[in-house]
Amino acid sequence: MSPRDYFLDLTQRYLDLVIMLVQNNKKELRKLISCVASVFPKDVVVGFDNPDHALSYAESKQVDICFADVEMDSTTGFALTRELRDRNENIRVSLMADNSAYALDAWRFHVNDYLVKPVTKDSVLHTVEACNL
Repeated sequence: MSPRDYFLDLTQRYLDLVIMLVQNNKKELRKLISCVASVFPKDVVVGFDNPDHALSYAESKQVDICFADVEMDSTTGFALTRELRDRNENIRVSLMADNSAYALDAWRFHVNDYLVKPVTKDSVLHTVEACNL
């Protein structure tokens, strides 16, 4: 491998974002994966319907952005955010909910963005802007 190829290989590795989606409704998760992958076609987009599995993944991978539902069966998006930030203080988080009821709490929690479902390509692009990507 030439020095130039080595540099390009390293550069590409660091340019790829790891985007994690956490949504306990499998149908909504599939739609969310499709939507986010359309905005980030060259990056790693992974989805979990179980927050514990998402946390396990985040222990082994450097996650750049997490889109998480506020209301989940076993936890909340706020608790998940706290756990993720304990592992990676630089993670960017966008919380999602069916309405704006948790928006003020999200702002106080210093998340990067708050999305009202359904999540669209435009709302994902808004998150990209809010995360300074």
